[in-house]
This record gives sequence, structure tokens and C-alpha cells, in this order.
Amino acid sequence: MKVYYVGSQHLGCYYVRCLIPLQNNGWQGDRISLYGKELESNDKAKAVLDSDVVVFHRPDNRKKLEMARMLKQAGKTIVYDNDDTYKDDPELMWNEIYTKLSKNLDNFIKEADIVTCSTEFLKKEYQQLTDKEILVLPNLVDPDDWDEPIRNGGDKIRIGIVGSTAFNGDYTHIKGLLQELSDDERVQLVLFSLPKIDLKNNPITVKRYEKEYKWWHSLNIEWTPFVEMKDYFDTLNKMELDIMLIPRRDNYFNRCKSNLKFLEASMLEIPVIAQDFTDHNSPYYQDKDYLLLANTEDEWRKQVYKLINDKELRQKQGKCAKIYILEKYNAKTKANQWKYAYKR
Repeated sequence: MKVYYVGSQHLGCYYVRCLIPLQNNGWQGDRISLYGKELESNDKAKAVLDSDVVVFHRPDNRKKLEMARMLKQAGKTIVYDNDDTYKDDPELMWNEIYTKLSKNLDNFIKEADIVTCSTEFLKKEYQQLTDKEILVLPNLVDPDDWDEPIRNGGDKIRIGIVGSTAFNGDYTHIKGLLQELSDDERVQLVLFSLPKIDLKNNPITVKRYEKEYKWWHSLNIEWTPFVEMKDYFDTLNKMELDIMLIPRRDNYFNRCKSNLKFLEASMLEIPVIAQDFTDHNSPYYQDKDYLLLANTEDEWRKQVYKLINDKELRQKQGKCAKIYILEKYNAKTKANQWKYAYKR
């Protein structure tokens, strides 16, 4: 079976949902490595026509749907895949754009032969759109992409906030705690999030996140802006984090998310405190034996200081989490799940 992955503008998601399975199954795609260029157009066309299965990750524009229709007429099996949703409550700042993109995804799902996603919660969304079986393929990690963890060589405990948790209101319910940590002489807060402040090349995004930039920079915090995906693993490792916080506000968008940030932290043996929800329907609850969970700010405060005050616990939790991840989410042993899914 020959499988081809059509590229996505979201390279981070393409890496997890496409590059990892294609590299571990010997398949092809618009891009076959984080470190190389995309295939030339002629090479893409030849590879697609030579394939049996064509996978579209988050095909949120009309051109992808038109391409899929032509390939389906040519006898190709069309797969829709996603690890996120564009559906959310109206307060999300990108909601107007997301509503349009979500309609494009809904139309694609109805015509796909196979639908795959990363979580059981996201599966429920797609079950409302199609009678086809929805296959859950959890996100994986590839050990080849991760170096040995770099340990903190300083005196302060380094506590990190990484990725989208720094915006969309995900951190607002623990702002008091973050201010406390900013003032704690034992702690160095570390932010790995938000684009560079570049009004010339990225004015819309910078304007949209104006409040976030202002608030985070009011803290005593060490800030690293987003980097290219090929530099992500090394950059995260060099931060020498002792603890990672993954707060999320409780909404539909976050309930559809996966536990990816926990997987990444665990590969570097960084102990995690992650968001729980009142009904425990959090993407991190399934991993509760290998991380700490918190819902309210008081719960977050209790868990944070539990790890701050116990170095041995931090080290044990990080090491146990890595062992667990390599058993349950290892691409070297689990990537064949994609092969079984596409053969249905």
C-alpha cells in the first residue's frame, strides 16, 4: 500500500500527524523531513498519482476539496485527518476566520472515504457529520527527534509555559499564581510562546495579542518567541525546565485538544502539571498517573508548590513519565496503527 500525505500550512501539526507516520512506515508526502524542502510540483504530482491512499491533514480550503474529488474519481482512497477543531465559543479572537474554515472541513469530511483524528472527544464532532467510522489515531513521539535532557545548571527552579497556553485566555485563571511565581526568588518563569513582535512583517498577529504581550512582559519572565518547527526540540531542551505548566480554560476547543504538550515534556523528563476539568473530561486525565492535575487556581497553587518543594519528586515524575510515553506513544512501535487504519 502506497500512501501520500498532502502538505499543510501548519507545519507543527503536519509533523505530528503526517511526518511521524510516513517516516516510520516508509511512505511519501509533500515534505518527508523537517529539515528539507518540499517536493517540487512535478514530483508531488507523480507521487500522488502513484499512491493508493492520499491523506489530507486539516484540508481547510476549497482547493484541497477539489483536488480530493479528482483523486477520488481516479480511484484513490481519500483520508481526512485532523488533531484540532475550528469550532469554539464566540469569544475566541480568530472565531470569524475559524467559522469559515470549519465549514470547509465539514464539507471535506462528508466526501472522505476514511476519517481519522487524534482524540475520542474530537471523534464525537465528526460523528455528527458522517456515518463513516471515525478512527482515533493518538499523537505519537519519535525518539529519534529528541536528544538527552539538558539539566538545569542554575540555582533557580525553571518553570515553563509553552505554546498556545500563553494566549486565548488559557492562563487567566492562574494569573495570581503566575504573579506569585514571578516574585518568588527561588523561581525563574520561562515563556516559550507568541510570535516575535514584528509590526512590519506580522502586524495583524502582533495587534491581536497586544494584551498578552503586555501582561507577560509585566512579569519577571524569560521569553523565547516561537521558532521554526525544525528548531523546536532543541530550543525546548535548552530551556532546562524543571516543571512545565499546561493551563487551559474549559471550552469546546480545548476539550478537543490532545495531550501533545505532555508527550513533548515527558521526552525531556520535565514533570508536568496539566489542566483538569470539573468532569475530568480533559485531554490529560488519561495520563493522570504520570502528571499532576489541577482545575482551580488553588489546586494549581498546591500542585506547583508540591513540585517546587520536592526535587526528588520532580525527578521521579519526569523519569516515570518518559518511560510511560515510550511504552504507550512511541512511533517506533505504534506507527503501524496508521497502516491498519488505511487498510479498512
